[in-house]
This record gives sequence, C-alpha cells and structure tokens, in this order.
Amino acid sequence: MFIDKKIFSKLALLSVLALTLVFSACKRDIEGLEEAPFRVDGEVFIDGFSAGLEYAAFGGSNILAFQVVDDVTYEGDAGMRFAVPAVGEPEGAYAGGAFFDPGGRDLSGFDALTFWAKASKTASIDVVGFGIDLGENKYSVTLNAVEVNTNWKQFIIPIPDASKLD
Repeated sequence: MFIDKKIFSKLALLSVLALTLVFSACKRDIEGLEEAPFRVDGEVFIDGFSAGLEYAAFGGSNILAFQVVDDVTYEGDAGMRFAVPAVGEPEGAYAGGAFFDPGGRDLSGFDALTFWAKASKTASIDVVGFGIDLGENKYSVTLNAVEVNTNWKQFIIPIPDASKLD
C-alpha cells in the first residue's frame, strides 16, 4: 500500500488542528463548586495500617527500625515494633518516623490519639506526637520523655482543637 507523503502530512496537520479546536473549546466552569471533603477515619493501625496510611522514617534514623509484627500484640493479630538501635549504628542512630495519609483526613470529630505500648526493658521515649508533618508542625502535640516498661500501658495524646485539622 502506498500513501503519498503530501497527503499524509496534510491529514496529520488537519487531525492536530481538529483536536486542538476540540480540546481548546472544552472549558469547565468551576465557579460555585465545593472542595471535596477529606475522608473521616480515626483509625491508624488495627492489625495493619488503615486505608491510605503510610510510614516514613525520619532522616538519619534507622529505616529498618520499624516493622509490623505478629509475635507481640496488645490485642488482635498484629502490632508495630520499633527496634531502637545503639548509639553510633551506621544504619542510623535512632528510631523515628511519621505516619501520614497523603490524601488527608477529617479529624474534626476526634479529640485524642490513643495507643498501647510496652518495651522489652524500661526506657524513655524522647518524643511521641501528633501533627508532626515534617513542615511547620503548625498543629502538633507531643508527649516528651514517655516512660515505658515491660507492661502494656495506654497513652493518650489530646487533640486540642480538632476543627483546625479539617
């Protein structure tokens, strides 16, 4: 089959022009549209990450320190473990990171973050918090020098003004 180059070039040019006209004529009026609401979900970890939740290790921390395990749990079938490295470890000298939902969540109906924790030996966790966004941390709340031991203990981090988080 033989196609004349001049005819093919003209057809290609006409096709591009036609598509340009079609797409340039399509303009959506967004006036009066409301922003889509964030998903309401207060769960963080119930036998696994809740939908959309991710974990990111802090820079300089041991990225292998965090893992999901099934051998030590408060209730249920899975738990989170942070294996705190020794000072000077080449893979990272501490364990730390943030749990986040890239799609956002509406937390205006919640007043606290609660969790249960224990350690393999008595220790102090430097900081545990909420709202640490790796940016300005505008609405962060933290507990400092959190004492843990070999017994399960519930911790509660209040959300001071949840309406600012929607």
